[in-house]
Amino acid sequence: MALFFVNSFMTLSILGFYTGYFFRKSAVTKHRIFNAIGILSNLTAAVYLLAIKYLLGGISEFQIYPTAPEFVIHTHRFFAAISLVLMLVMGYTGWKRIRNLHVKLHYIFLPLYTIVYISGLFLFQSTPH
Repeated sequence: MALFFVNSFMTLSILGFYTGYFFRKSAVTKHRIFNAIGILSNLTAAVYLLAIKYLLGGISEFQIYPTAPEFVIHTHRFFAAISLVLMLVMGYTGWKRIRNLHVKLHYIFLPLYTIVYISGLFLFQSTPH
């Protein structure tokens, strides 16, 4: 159930980011709303994952099991952390209307976040192997 929760919120976040991207030129208010949904859902899943990993006994206690070697999981987490920082910087630059940097960052953030999202779907499962 924990993995379903995480994957659901990560899916909601990626749908929010791409829907927001779709509205970037035609409807700025929708762009902001959908990206805010993306940020909030991503943060919800990230805080939940960090809490179960470091505060509540580990991810295996919540039936989340890695399907790849440890270095692959660490690589995934490394790029997930980078995308989290980029997401927060993009949110800040969008909120403060620092358009030039905001626009440049999306060229890095969206592909990176998409790769991290897809890899997360394959790197973890809810049953031990």
